[in-house]
Amino acid sequence: MAGKKILLTLNPEMYAYLEEKAKSSMMTMQELITYTLRKVILASQQPAGKSKAGRPKKVDEPFLEYLSRKK
Repeated sequence: MAGKKILLTLNPEMYAYLEEKAKSSMMTMQELITYTLRKVILASQQPAGKSKAGRPKKVDEPFLEYLSRKK
């Protein structure tokens, strides 16, 4: 598959920040942007963990629920 092109317009402060970051990482600007996009895309594709919100806490001792202050 051939590479695709993207045109980014950045304000001067952001460009300077990215340029410094690329130099400190010993990368070119193109490599830094590619690496960042790849990292963000891979992170978004990983399945999210199931939330435990709304589930009651597991209690080993059945009478502990009655003695607890949390209700």
